[in-house]
Amino acid sequence: MGSLRTRLRGTALGSLAALGMAAVVGSALVGSALVASAGAASAAPAGSPGWGPLVRVADGILLGTVNSGTRQFLDIPYAAPPTGNLRFRPPQPAVPWPGIRNATQAGPACPQLGASSESEDCLSLNVYTPAHTSPAARSGHLPVMVWFYGGGYFQGSASGYDPTPLVTRGNVIVVTVNYRVGPFGFLALPGLDAESNTTGNYGILDQQASLRWVRGNIRAFGGDPGNVTIFGESAGAHSVCMQMISPAAAGLFQKGIEESGGCIHTPIGPATKAQAYANGQSFATSAGCTDPASEVTCLRGKSLQDLVNAAPIISSTGLAWGPVIDGTVIPEAPAGAIASGRYNHVPLIEGSNLNEGRLFVALVYNLAKLGPATPADLKASIPVLASYGGNANVPALEAAYPPASSTDADLALSAVFTDGIFSCSALHIAQDVAAQPGEAVYQYQFADPSPPGSGLDPLMPLGDFHGSELPYLFSQSQGLPSPTLTAAQQGLSDQMISYWTTFARTGDPNAPGTPAWPAFTAGSPHIQELTSQGSAPLPGSTFSADHHCQLWG
Repeated sequence: MGSLRTRLRGTALGSLAALGMAAVVGSALVGSALVASAGAASAAPAGSPGWGPLVRVADGILLGTVNSGTRQFLDIPYAAPPTGNLRFRPPQPAVPWPGIRNATQAGPACPQLGASSESEDCLSLNVYTPAHTSPAARSGHLPVMVWFYGGGYFQGSASGYDPTPLVTRGNVIVVTVNYRVGPFGFLALPGLDAESNTTGNYGILDQQASLRWVRGNIRAFGGDPGNVTIFGESAGAHSVCMQMISPAAAGLFQKGIEESGGCIHTPIGPATKAQAYANGQSFATSAGCTDPASEVTCLRGKSLQDLVNAAPIISSTGLAWGPVIDGTVIPEAPAGAIASGRYNHVPLIEGSNLNEGRLFVALVYNLAKLGPATPADLKASIPVLASYGGNANVPALEAAYPPASSTDADLALSAVFTDGIFSCSALHIAQDVAAQPGEAVYQYQFADPSPPGSGLDPLMPLGDFHGSELPYLFSQSQGLPSPTLTAAQQGLSDQMISYWTTFARTGDPNAPGTPAWPAFTAGSPHIQELTSQGSAPLPGSTFSADHHCQLWG
């Protein structure tokens, strides 16, 4: 056991911990030539596309950077700093700036649970465009993709993702967005509801504010404000679903891509008001604000770090922070909204990974306990996970997921996580969307045999774990530089980037040179299996049987 402990505390699981927490978790000197260019830029009307390091938007002039592949404009404020009396309120308009704003350095992440936090002045976004001046770019017709990060709604940052491969190989503009997380983004209290007629959805409203900024400013970068795709992974994909069911987001985007974040069968909600209020008042008490009549004022008076220290990550109902069914921003539970057609109807890519749950088992059991999950762990977890899937039949689930031995239930518990929270949620969303007249939905399963990071856990092969598709799309993801892909994996990366960016352009992922990806329909429910060994459609019946979806609500 001593040697095992040494191995578990070594490099492999050290890397795994860094990767898992991200999943669940130089200044430029402006010379006289640039000043002269800025004068020309300031003379041009706002929204006129330029193609150098200076761009004028509605709030002022930005100085970015240009390299051989991209132009990058970082830390652009899309809303006012949510500090002081604006803490725990919907985002307010950004403040214009005089002169030239240096947009060459990433801004601070929003306050993070479990980390030393920098600043609440974090409502900014980053714009990445191709460096070349294509006709589509010059005429302001490039497709726009807006990325919402994952992290369980308690961590994550826009600067943790470098979308250069999507931008350069797909000829699109990518915008990455900081939004509030933890209690700063999702605290729900009756007093807050009385102020704003909404509570607990400030992070979702931040995302909507960023989309309004894109609509008003992206043409200045060569983008088409009428062709916006929102996409994200994990809580970011869940955010895409929240925007689909939020009336306030209508018209702000034209397509959606959800990677491993279906919004049903999930521990990140949205919660009911009663659940969210109970969690919010427990948090207020922990922060030392015990009088309901003054708790809002008290919480606004606390220091940033005091609130971070008081905020839990886990509550009795799952992850502690996430959206709330407030009747305004999120009017109802997503399952009912989607099944009944009460959502923003846009083309959708819905997907999951073959072995999503192995990352969580590796972190919660292999890393934390320095050993495998046990049959007792499996038995205790199944009722909890079943409750997210509509109180599925627990005895039937226990029979469907037997442990490998009397001491090892790693793979069985991983499969329960995978199927109950991710795979079957994705399938059920695709089924409900496909049942609506005239809808276009494409489902995938990422199933590359050995993606980067799959060998990090010495106790269990991680396979296609949660977030393992990200290195195929980004050159940096979850704050970690993407490892080198094999030639076959690079081929899959090219396919995926083509699928994602072609979908952003046209609403259909198919393009010459990529394997055909049929739409998911009620009569032909195919799921595209994405693998470096040859991507191809998988029958929906096979996918459902593989993941026991008949047992998951």
